[in-house]
Amino acid sequence: MPNLENELRQAMIEETTALGAPPDLAHQAMRRARQRRRSHLKALAVAAAIVVGVVAVPVYLGVQAGSLASPTRSAIVDGVQVGYLPPDLGTPEQEKVRDGGIPGTRATWGSGDDEVLVTVYRPTSLGVGDSERLLARLKESDGTLRGGVLVRGRPGLTTLADDDLLWVERPDLVLRVAVGTRHRSDLRAIADGLEPEGRTGGVFEGLFLTYLPSGLYLDGPTSIGGSASWTQMQWKGDSDTSMRLLTVRGVGAEDSRKLLAWARAHQDLSAGTPQEVRGRPGYSATLNTPGQGRAHARLWVEKPGLGYILVISQTLAPELDRIVNGIAPAEPSPAPGESIDQVGVAYMPSGLRRTSLSSTRLGTDWSATTGFWSDGKREVKVAVVRGGVLHTSQWLNEFLRGEKRQPAPVGREPVGIWTTDSDGRRGAFWVAPGVAVHVKVSPDLAGELDKIVAGIHVPNP
Repeated sequence: MPNLENELRQAMIEETTALGAPPDLAHQAMRRARQRRRSHLKALAVAAAIVVGVVAVPVYLGVQAGSLASPTRSAIVDGVQVGYLPPDLGTPEQEKVRDGGIPGTRATWGSGDDEVLVTVYRPTSLGVGDSERLLARLKESDGTLRGGVLVRGRPGLTTLADDDLLWVERPDLVLRVAVGTRHRSDLRAIADGLEPEGRTGGVFEGLFLTYLPSGLYLDGPTSIGGSASWTQMQWKGDSDTSMRLLTVRGVGAEDSRKLLAWARAHQDLSAGTPQEVRGRPGYSATLNTPGQGRAHARLWVEKPGLGYILVISQTLAPELDRIVNGIAPAEPSPAPGESIDQVGVAYMPSGLRRTSLSSTRLGTDWSATTGFWSDGKREVKVAVVRGGVLHTSQWLNEFLRGEKRQPAPVGREPVGIWTTDSDGRRGAFWVAPGVAVHVKVSPDLAGELDKIVAGIHVPNP
């Protein structure tokens, strides 16, 4: 059996590596969602241009010699809104570029000493530590750039003339602003005025923020692994200003006391006072963040097995209650057929009906919700698993304990596992971005398993 476990794990790792799948599935899922949003924005921009042409937006107005300055035409550059520009620059021209091997889109206003350039780079993939390597690559491709500056709270590059700023806004987005000599004093204002789409991060683990303090910029979702696994969305600002929203699943979030214990063990929590948070049992707490001093936190359990921790730096303490009150549950995406934890089940063999029975199974940093269909003799189970640990392979032994396993493609998924339990029930298991699914059928429904799997709809993150 140990050999089978090792072979299974190795097979899953090799298959995933061959596909070039990044280790961070949550990040991959959010990147796909952002790509779809950018496509939508571009379609709207094209339609608007056809109907009404380019609209002049008076981003900046100034008075010189008693007359009103001409407006500068603003732009959305590959999903990034340019919020501030000096006057009298006219209409921008956009072009595709590639610097240091990184693809991007550049908008140019004016020319020569009166020039302003905004470039949006979209790296295809970034792993842990790749932000530093990417900056090094861009620095090497342009001999005028040097390090040692902070831009919007992030390490960046600039020039000796202070007419160029380049930084990694978040793992999939690099921004650059360059100006002619007339606009050096506007360089920082232009950089601070850039607004990437989805500044609040959109829907994250079933929640979204309706309020985000000014000066904070999305640093992207990520999955954290180690002695514990969780997912988090992070925002950063200037100096030591930062905010994180963590999602904890499994036995560590079974109730608020266990969530507090989890936070003490894995987040350096120093104190906690019982407090209702968003109408749920929770805690008000403080913790010590390495290099940033004291931070404030709110912890709460949304439901057994699903907990959240909001952590803000000391500088944001006056805004904490407003941030918490601005957190709202996301409306579930419509799913075909019946739904299990937002995963649609579109096909079920004739005669089977959904039972009132459902179960929640909690593991180490994961939770599973299972729905049942039966006619009294035949049975189908569909389990939907979520948690920060899904991007690793270690949890498979815990979840699939007692199952015989055969790695092979499942339905449309090139990497999956076919299972058989001790009672002869056949199953199909696969991992999609941010979620895993396990379908099991009684022996007399083995011939229907492929059809059921084909009817499973995992919504786009």
